[in-house]
Amino acid sequence: MTQVFEISGMHCGGCASRVQQAAAALAPGATVTLDPPRLTLPKGAELDAEALNRKLAELGDYRAEGPLPQG
Repeated sequence: MTQVFEISGMHCGGCASRVQQAAAALAPGATVTLDPPRLTLPKGAELDAEALNRKLAELGDYRAEGPLPQG
């Protein structure tokens, strides 16, 4: 199942790029979109918001919420 997290604190392409690199380090194949501000993990990748937020805190004021309900 694919996991999707809402990411707050992203305001530009540079923010999205930083979040993308951090997410890919935790889950290769992760994708980030700016509009809507979301992080999508590939099937089979499992990550919780706590682990993701620890990594994002190293970058700045970014925060993940989720995973969002699917369907």
